[in-house]
Amino acid sequence: MKQIFFALLAVFIMGVRFSMASPGDPELLKLADMADEALHYSKVERYEEAKKVLTHMENILEDTDGLNPDELRAVTASYVEAAALLDKENFTNEEAVNSLMKLRLAVDAVITEHEPLWTNMEADVLEAFQNVKERILRQDQENFHRELNHFLSVYDIIYPSVMIDVPVEQVQKVNAQIQYLERYSFEFFGGEADIGTVEVLERDLESLFDHTEEDEADPSLWWVIISTGGIILITLSYVGWKKYRAEQEYRKRRKHELKN
Repeated sequence: MKQIFFALLAVFIMGVRFSMASPGDPELLKLADMADEALHYSKVERYEEAKKVLTHMENILEDTDGLNPDELRAVTASYVEAAALLDKENFTNEEAVNSLMKLRLAVDAVITEHEPLWTNMEADVLEAFQNVKERILRQDQENFHRELNHFLSVYDIIYPSVMIDVPVEQVQKVNAQIQYLERYSFEFFGGEADIGTVEVLERDLESLFDHTEEDEADPSLWWVIISTGGIILITLSYVGWKKYRAEQEYRKRRKHELKN
């Protein structure tokens, strides 16, 4: 896990790349800076500061008109997930860093036209999947699920960014293959493993990093994928976001009432 953490950290040493947003659209650039700031605070376990930054990000997300529906949904869902996690009483530093990393990458995917930051995680994603493949080849069912869960956690970090940058049909194909691997993993053990299926998924994962053009597909198709994905963790809708905000306001009012 430490190796993955530092590999992910290395992504951000490169800094923010050129934006595809116009110079007159500073809100998106500000979102990127704030996401980066919140991520930094989480790495040093300054969670209250990170929460304050997220609160400011919420205000920008509410007012911005620089995002299309796909982008707004992906970034908002990542934001809600990070904010909800930091509101919990108990969470690990790894969970906080991964959640804010996901948000940071999603914002960068919106503003970066060429080589967005999430593509620098190609080695991490493919290495994690290679470990899954290795467990199958060795018929090591005991450690297979551990490696599969690790792969899913790494893939989840880049998923909102993939949604923004990769053609919908391509992502849908990868999701279906991953679901099959999850649900029917028993078929890969106790007999001759069908490694061909695994190798197809490996190639398709590699292809995700070869296509980072903006997706022109119908935005509604993304949410069909989300509703059936199984492994996708960013399924919060605008209703969930509004509910979350209402709960926050209720807590603030309750605290104020108790003080008085």
